[in-house]
Amino acid sequence: MQLTSMKYIPNTRNVIDRASLTFATTCCYGNFPALARHRRRRPKHNHQKLHQFTTSSSEFDKDYTKYRGGDEGDADARSQFGTKAYWDAMYEGMGEFSADEYSWYYNGYDAIKPFLQEYIFDVAESTSTAIEKSQLSILIPGCGNDPILLDFYNAGYRCLTAFDYSSGAIERQRELLGYLPMGSDLDGVELREEDARSLPAEWKESFDIIVEKGALDAIYLSGDGNLEQSVKEIARVIKRGGILISCSGVVPEALRRETFGDDEWEWLRDGSDDLRAGCFVWKRREWSQVVDDGHL
Repeated sequence: MQLTSMKYIPNTRNVIDRASLTFATTCCYGNFPALARHRRRRPKHNHQKLHQFTTSSSEFDKDYTKYRGGDEGDADARSQFGTKAYWDAMYEGMGEFSADEYSWYYNGYDAIKPFLQEYIFDVAESTSTAIEKSQLSILIPGCGNDPILLDFYNAGYRCLTAFDYSSGAIERQRELLGYLPMGSDLDGVELREEDARSLPAEWKESFDIIVEKGALDAIYLSGDGNLEQSVKEIARVIKRGGILISCSGVVPEALRRETFGDDEWEWLRDGSDDLRAGCFVWKRREWSQVVDDGHL
């Protein structure tokens, strides 16, 4: 199947105003590090070159510290990352730090793989349950211009859905997938322009795994209860027993624990002590757990 067979479904259910927020792109720590200049069309060459454009760790440390509200904390910079206008401008190449691709936190599939191994594959092996990577349904909210979707595909996953509220982000993802060889089967890859506060009704309990990298941070910064509403939507679209991997460093700990309540989520990994951003892992409770624990 040719690359053009990949599904792109724009949001036709409602008009998203520029102040509304979905699982907003990648992450939002401080002023963005200087990235590669924006290129609307790129030659198809070795994917190994893709990560040459990420910032250095020293640049990240500087911007991370500033964003987290140190002596140089910038409230205006923090608030702008919660607006759709900011991300639209960046993905269209008009923002100050626009780029074709950028990965915040836990760069690439290899950084996420240990958590998948521990909480998915090791558990399956211990219970003699057969799991094929190609059959696992994965959702990537706020995909932005992060190449993690491409990384998952190259690792053998085939049931992949990614969404963002910015059409520019979707275009960046299409360009990133252009690194795949011609003839790659993308029938199971779907790109959607969606609002995280109101995901499609047909997605109910559709996904085995959800991987978000900084999206919850951007949503939190948008205010107006958007984080709580978006987490409710996550709970609705993930399967019972499904795993959520969240790379986050902005959401306050107390709010995180309140939002991911024990009635719906089982905490598997608390990343609050991680350096820089934390990696949190939750499992949506099975109905039997909900009943046995008295949460009904």
